[in-house]
Amino acid sequence: MTRLSAQAAYERSAEMALAWLFRSNSACGGKGSAHSYSVVWGWSKPYPETTGYLIPSLLAWARLRRDEALFLLARRFGRWLVELQQPEGFWTGGMVGGNRPSVFNTAMIADGLSALAAHLTDEATAGASAHRGLAWLLSRLEPDGAWRHGLYVSDFVPVYHAYAVSAALRTAERLQQPEGREPLQRALHYYAGFFRPDGTLANAGLKPGPWAFTHTIAYALHGLWDAAQYFQEKTIQQQVLTSCRSLQGIIAQQGRIAGRYREGWTGDYSFTSPVGNAQLSCLFRAIGNDVSDPAFDQWADWTLDRAIEHQCQGSHPGTRGALPGSVPGWGPYLRGRYPNWGVKFLLDALYAARAAV
Repeated sequence: MTRLSAQAAYERSAEMALAWLFRSNSACGGKGSAHSYSVVWGWSKPYPETTGYLIPSLLAWARLRRDEALFLLARRFGRWLVELQQPEGFWTGGMVGGNRPSVFNTAMIADGLSALAAHLTDEATAGASAHRGLAWLLSRLEPDGAWRHGLYVSDFVPVYHAYAVSAALRTAERLQQPEGREPLQRALHYYAGFFRPDGTLANAGLKPGPWAFTHTIAYALHGLWDAAQYFQEKTIQQQVLTSCRSLQGIIAQQGRIAGRYREGWTGDYSFTSPVGNAQLSCLFRAIGNDVSDPAFDQWADWTLDRAIEHQCQGSHPGTRGALPGSVPGWGPYLRGRYPNWGVKFLLDALYAARAAV
């Protein structure tokens, strides 16, 4: 593919993905972005967590395109999320209407709201809301750096919470809250302790068990990388590099990406996850931007292509422009559904790829 044809393909992919986000908002009556579209049940309720981390993606594309409609969508998302914040400062887990505090959701939403406040100076309410969310997150960190409350699965501390660490760091930086540095550095060390000798991670799934989807593996590695870069933790950076290179070696050997992996990088090749593939592209591009190793940019391009090739091209408004959770569609990750975070990570990967095309 030539540079010109790659650029055109990326622009077309982004155009379809952005259009899907507008439809996901309309499907919810203008309040947030639908969790997903199901081929059986149609549009879901809005999902606060991912609505939150869609905001930085929308802002990036809005600036690039000078598109006021994208700025307005980011504002709409932010104002809806401010309304949902609980008096203690947290946001709840699950789709709208939940009542259990969620560390991960609060971190993702605070990240989005702090980005909104940083880029649109008239969004002071978003900044204040992010500040309360960050304060709640820091108050819930244990002395050893773990979050043990506000979990997706009770009594299961997942390593993908490293992604919440990096989100909280970005929030603290934007809000100029240096008191977050020390506890979040402790958290980085705690979650880096989940590395196994073979480069895989313990507790890497959504729930207890041997398997971890590429979705949560990429969350964990990207969060560890960004936080380690911030603190210049060379040992942890090297652990992430070793892990990524091991995974790349397995992918090269097999010629494809499994939908999930277990210890020893044993893969489940009965399906692949375009969502996880887009996340791996974001991870590899971030590393490629930080280290002098062109292989990471090449891997970012290849994994992005493994996402784009499954982007829905049809005319159905619920699926056009979105990524399926699994291919084939009956795979175990989000069976038959097209999640909004797949669109988020596709847009992030496409945005990052522009500079490399």
